[in-house]
Amino acid sequence: MPEFLDRFAPSTRVLHWLVAIPVLILMLTGLTNFWPEAKTLHLGGARIFAWLHVLLGLGFAVALLPSLLAIFSRRAARRDARELLLVRLDDYLWLQHRALRAAGLRSIAPRVGKFNAGQKVNAALATTAIIVLIGTGVVLGVNFWNKNVFDVDLVAAVFRWHTVLSLLLLPLIVGHLYMAALNPETRESLRGMTSGRVRRAWAERHHDAWAERAREASRRGAGPDRR
Repeated sequence: MPEFLDRFAPSTRVLHWLVAIPVLILMLTGLTNFWPEAKTLHLGGARIFAWLHVLLGLGFAVALLPSLLAIFSRRAARRDARELLLVRLDDYLWLQHRALRAAGLRSIAPRVGKFNAGQKVNAALATTAIIVLIGTGVVLGVNFWNKNVFDVDLVAAVFRWHTVLSLLLLPLIVGHLYMAALNPETRESLRGMTSGRVRRAWAERHHDAWAERAREASRRGAGPDRR
């Protein structure tokens, strides 16, 4: 029996990092607004972090749609997206199980597919926040270069929404980083997003229903996520 199981195809991994890396950099450069010393750093008359934030944000917004269209032409990426969006009874049972365990009560964990309900909720919230941040960021980015395009009151309202959503997204990002890189029980998932494979023993503990399907596909000689 193989020690590793194929978990994510290249298309899914590219999609993850295509979004994760720019969003992380945008979050870091945006947070300099709350750090006066960094906010006032200038180069050639321009505020360094503000300029980087706007330039990267607009580039991210422009490049995202064609990149998504190219990635979702791959079957594996579409399959993973559908799996994230699909809500099953086991997802409700998983959330109930986690709530009972957090309260110190006994509970039997339900079978878990490729993504558990926590990952699905996190993905839904993060995706919604990122979409709205892109929309508000475009308005703010255009205003950064030309303050005659949008009404000043509109820009002020958009800036408030952009700031609030960024601060709401921050705990999701921090939690995701902790679960992926630091938490011993879940950091194996990072291997799946870098190499595409995870240890079979870990998959059987945390994603048993998916691991069973992956083993069957491996025995047939066609990994479930290769395309």
